[in-house]
Amino acid sequence: MIRYLIKNNFKLMIRSATNILLYIIAPIILIAMLSSAFGDMMEKYESSDSIKAGYRLEDGADNEVFDYVNQVAKENNISFYEYPGGDIEKIIREDDLAGFVAFGEDGKFTIYENDADKYGAKALEYMITAVKTRTGTAIYAMSSGATAMPSGELTKEQKTGEPESVEIKLEEADYIEPINAVDYYGIIEVVYFGWCAIVCGAGIFTAEKKNHIGKKLNVSGISEFKLYLAKFIPIVLVVSMSSVLTALITVLIFGVNWGAPLLSCLIVVLSAAASTAFGLMIYNMTKNIVVTIIGVFTVVWFMGFWGGSFETYMFSSHPQILKEISPIYHINRALVELSCMGHSDYVRSSILFALGIMIVCSLLAVLTGNLRRGNGE
Repeated sequence: MIRYLIKNNFKLMIRSATNILLYIIAPIILIAMLSSAFGDMMEKYESSDSIKAGYRLEDGADNEVFDYVNQVAKENNISFYEYPGGDIEKIIREDDLAGFVAFGEDGKFTIYENDADKYGAKALEYMITAVKTRTGTAIYAMSSGATAMPSGELTKEQKTGEPESVEIKLEEADYIEPINAVDYYGIIEVVYFGWCAIVCGAGIFTAEKKNHIGKKLNVSGISEFKLYLAKFIPIVLVVSMSSVLTALITVLIFGVNWGAPLLSCLIVVLSAAASTAFGLMIYNMTKNIVVTIIGVFTVVWFMGFWGGSFETYMFSSHPQILKEISPIYHINRALVELSCMGHSDYVRSSILFALGIMIVCSLLAVLTGNLRRGNGE
């Protein structure tokens, strides 16, 4: 019986070919748009020829301290620009500085980093700490765009002696390759649309509603679990095949690199299974396909927003806790790191997230179906 239902539901989905076709074409269009729009931004972070930093000599500041630091900075292609007044965090944002150093009395100073310029900020931090400073009291900036590093002070010998030659080398490990916009969006948009899997099952729900199939099956004696599998299996198959087909097309058209194809394929399929279970759970609770699609789209949009589906998770300003609670973030990060590094610490969490959502949502969907059946619905 269940094999017949799976086969019949699969046919119903194939008849609604428009939904499946849009499911394949839409991510390709979005990939082309986003990779083009954000290509220059992601290229900007691959290298930096010159680093701009601001500085301020506060009351009691020792000019020898600044001269010492400034000489080392010039040797390492870091240019200091003086800002006698104004809000430091605002200056960093408006003038696009890598950071800011406030020199205080007795050789003390505070380093402010620009979170949006990770390369330049780290170069500035390394340069300051490399001239033999020692840690003092931590001071924190109030702005999320500028983070104050622990303050420190130069020793007497450092202030009066000749600056040592400090060479800054910011190099990524050999196995880390920068991700480009085409690879990034070519991967994560496939995942994002995979989480809208319930759309592909619209044909099943429409036919079920129109022909009162649900009521007929309720008196047939078939268990709610088997009814659930009869919908779950064909939807997962269609969504998985569509996602893989979309991925293949993007490889041919855009040259997207999926890194470890088999492992990436496994993660994409598990992601599709999790999204299908999530959609079926909402449908069994509402029994309304329109409400289900709106509910799924709303939740998935927020998960995708925090997970980097529209703004790259590497440069996003969202709090890390919001990213970590989004399964899309774990899946996106695992796949992107597999593409550019060949491995990822997020592979395990992405698989566990997908399996957990699939199991919990499936149990809730079956339980809701049994409750409805018991109430004669």
